Amino acid sequence: MRSRPLMTLRLKTAPTQDIGAGPHGTRVTFPITGGSFEGDRLRGKVLSGGDDWTIKRSDGVMELDLRITLQTFEGIRDDGAPGAPYFRTVPRFETAEPKYSFLNRLLAVGTGEIRADGPVHVIEEIL
Repeated sequence: MRSRPLMTLRLKTAPTQDIGAGPHGTRVTFPITGGSFEGDRLRGKVLSGGDDWTIKRSDGVMELDLRITLQTFEGIRDDGAPGAPYFRTVPRFETAEPKYSFLNRLLAVGTGEIRADGPVHVIEEIL
């Protein structure tokens, strides 16, 4: 499989909100307060108001459901993996802006990590 870099996404988050245990695991949210993204074909800022609605499963893996203004993607995070936390994502994009309409037609994958200044996701387009 071939890929090429699409963007790096840097997020700023507010303190987490522990919603509690449910039938699928423990729900924890990470409110998105801002951030930025950049790549060869697009760059900009992440607007506040998004959220990452994670579910921590009984096996220690966290399912990600990150929703921000221009894109939505799902993935997993495993805090028990070597070099944890381990992120893998499958971004989905939706835009009405003609300049960025190529995003509506692509498949992407990403990796991520938590840094001192917030979560960072590196996203690649599958060719």
